Amino acid sequence: MGRTVAGALALAVVLALAGAAAAGSWDRYRERFVAADGRVIDQEQAQTSHSEGQAYGLLLALAHGDRPTFDRVWRWTRDNLAVRRDGLLAWSWGRRATGAWEVIDYNSATDGDLLVAYALLGAAERWGEPAYREAALPLIRALRQHLGFAWDGLSLLLPGHFGFARADAILWNPSYAVLPAYRAFAAADDRAYWGAAAEGAAALLGRLGREGPALAPDWVALGPNGAARPDPERGRWHGDEAVRVSLYNGADPAYRVPPGEARLLELVDRLGHLPRRVELVAPGVSLEEAPAGHYAARARAAEALGRGDQAARLRARAAALLAPETEAYYSFSLYLLAESELFRRGP
Repeated sequence: MGRTVAGALALAVVLALAGAAAAGSWDRYRERFVAADGRVIDQEQAQTSHSEGQAYGLLLALAHGDRPTFDRVWRWTRDNLAVRRDGLLAWSWGRRATGAWEVIDYNSATDGDLLVAYALLGAAERWGEPAYREAALPLIRALRQHLGFAWDGLSLLLPGHFGFARADAILWNPSYAVLPAYRAFAAADDRAYWGAAAEGAAALLGRLGREGPALAPDWVALGPNGAARPDPERGRWHGDEAVRVSLYNGADPAYRVPPGEARLLELVDRLGHLPRRVELVAPGVSLEEAPAGHYAARARAAEALGRGDQAARLRARAAALLAPETEAYYSFSLYLLAESELFRRGP
C-alpha cells in the first residue's frame, strides 16, 4: 500500500474516531468550563471570563447542535459584556479587589467580537432564527466603524479599541484575522468593506508567510513604508496566539499554509514532539512541549499539506495530552475547534 493511501486511510480512521468522541469531549468541556448561567470560565486565569472565551463557547455549542447551551452563553455575553456605548464587547470580566464580580477591563478584543458575531450568524442559519442575525449585525457594524484602518494600501482591523496604535507602529495580531468570518460579514453587512478586509488580511498573512521564518508572529508591528516585523515585546515567537492562524483560515481559498508550517512539522518528526513556540528573532524553538490544542491545530495544517499519516499521529498525541489538562480552557477550546467542522466549511 502506498504511503499516500496509507496516510489517507489513517486520517480517515482518526476523523471517524474523533467524530465518535466529539460529543463526549463537548460534554466534558461544558461541565468543566461553562457555568450554569452561560459564563465560560478560564480556570488558569483566576476564574475570569473573556469575550474570546464566550465566543469559543458559542462556536462549540453551535458545532455540537447544543442550542440550550448556545442560548445560555449568548445571554450571559449580552447581559455582562455588551456594556460599551460603541457596540463592541468589553473583553474581560472577573473579580475585582473589592470582591465584586464584574467587568474588569472595558477595552475590546477584536477576536472575541468577531467570533461572537460569526457564531450568531451561524446560529441564525442552523436554527432558522432571525433574532440571532439581528443580534450579530450591530456588532459587525461596530467592528467596521470603530476598528477599521488602512495600512500600506490594505484594509485591516485593529486588535482592539485602545492601545494598539503607537507613535512608531500599529500592533496587529495575525490570529485575529478570520477570513471565513469576514466573508460571512460581507454577505450580511457591507459587501465592499468586508471583501476588502478579507483581501487585506489574506495579503498580509501571505506576506508574513513568505518572509523570514515564513511563520506569522504572535504580534506584528506595522511600521511606516510598509515595514511589517515581529513586535519586539510580544511577537518574538510564533506560539500560543499564532497557532490559530492556519486553524481558522486553512480552508479559505485566499489562504496558503506557509512554508514555515511545513518546516515545523518536519522538525516535529526529528524532535519527537511539538515545541510550544518557535523563536522568530533569534532562531530556535522552546523546549516545552505544546499542549493538546496546539497538536490538534497542527494536525489540521498537516492535513492541508497532504501529510495524512503525521496528522493522525498529531491527533493521537492531542487526545493523550487532553485528559490531564483539567484546567486548560484555552487548549481544550483549540482542541475542540480543530476537531470540529467549523472552519472547514463555515459555521
